Formats: sequence, structure tokens, C-alpha cells
Amino acid sequence: MTSNNLLTALLVVAILGWIIYRQNQWRPFDPARMWRGPLVLGIVGVALFTSADNAPALHTVDIVLLVFEGVLGLAVGALMGVLSKFARQDGQLMVRTGALASALWVVLIAVRIGIDVVAVDLGAQAVVSAGAIIVLLAVNRLGRMLVISTRAERLTGSRPLVRAH
Repeated sequence: MTSNNLLTALLVVAILGWIIYRQNQWRPFDPARMWRGPLVLGIVGVALFTSADNAPALHTVDIVLLVFEGVLGLAVGALMGVLSKFARQDGQLMVRTGALASALWVVLIAVRIGIDVVAVDLGAQAVVSAGAIIVLLAVNRLGRMLVISTRAERLTGSRPLVRAH
């Protein structure tokens, strides 16, 4: 394992650990704050993926695997949103994803490892980059937030797309 691969693995483990910790805590439903995570991860992932110094060439296999990974990440995130729990505390809508939904990370990671193995065997470089992995996390968070926002809208009877002051 190269030092770059080790650094990528440590970065992903740290981000994932933070995400799992936070999604298992009851938190006020605050769309502005909850959308920030997918947005920041997406920007960082795309920046890493397209950086001029190490931008891998995109081949057909890369594109197919990236699209598959993106659809899977979105679907798993949406399922996490479906499994999320809501509660009211002091009149405020609270949300948490919970342990069962967090266990879906195991599925996503297992598939991601499988994609890496296939990608390396087929000579696809872009899919195994740190940027692609972080974009996967962003897409997953996006799927979760789309479902949670829709469910919160139904619960509150309003469109909670921006924080009310």
C-alpha cells in the first residue's frame, strides 16, 4: 500500500466515522445545516478528482463504474433516509438515522471494495481515486437528505428547504 493510498484510507475512515457518529445522534432538523455536508464533500471530492496534478484519464470502464457507484450511493442514502427516525422535542423536529441505517455503510463499503477490485483488474484508474470515493460519500448524503427533507415536509406540512429565523 502506497502512502497516498494509506492517506486516502485514513481520510475516508475519519469522514465515515464522523458521519456514522453524527447520524446516530438526535439532531434538530435543520435543512441548511444538513445540506452543508453533502455540498462540502461534493466540492472536495470533485476538486480532488479533477485536480490537474493527479487527474486520472476517464475511460469507458471508469464512467460505467462511476455511474454504477453513484446510483448505488444515492440508493443506499435514500434507504438511510427512509429508515431515519423523527421525533419532537420542545416543539422542534428531531431526526436521526439510527443503527440499522448505519449498518448499510457495510453494504456500501463492501460494494465499493468490489468496484475497486474490478477497476484495478480492468485498468480503470479514475474510479479508485480519493476524489471518487469522497464524491460517493457526498452522493450518499445527498440521497439521504432528499428523502429526509421530503419526509419532514410531510410531517410538518411545510417545505423545510431553508432554515426559518
